Amino acid sequence: MQSEKKILKTETGTLYVLVKGFKSNIGQLMVALYNCASDFPENEPYKGSISKISRDVELIKFEKVPYGNYAIAVLHDIDNDGKLDKNVWGIPTEGYGFSNNVREKFGPPSFLKARFMFAGWDDEKIIGLEYGIPQ
Repeated sequence: MQSEKKILKTETGTLYVLVKGFKSNIGQLMVALYNCASDFPENEPYKGSISKISRDVELIKFEKVPYGNYAIAVLHDIDNDGKLDKNVWGIPTEGYGFSNNVREKFGPPSFLKARFMFAGWDDEKIIGLEYGIPQ
């Protein structure tokens, strides 16, 4: 009898990230998609996107994303320096946001709080930007 080999097919889909709440269209939008808790939100993301801001709502598309757990971090990088700028008290001066629209008063949220399950097909996450200390 011949043995059968099962081929595991990784299911993928398209993830859309809708970012809203820009205070201006100056600068760039940086969107980082993470699949590893130890990387979130400061290290190299699984996938990333950098684009110009042309309106008060921007839609970013990540294609061929394998099904699994992810977290998203977004930045309205006003001065195009690739990092979140803060004032002398450590309060962000540029817009930022995370999946699940989770907000922490002191630093970024954990991967666990921002995590969502991507189960394929076409899925959309909406992230509102925050400027300064979350209310």
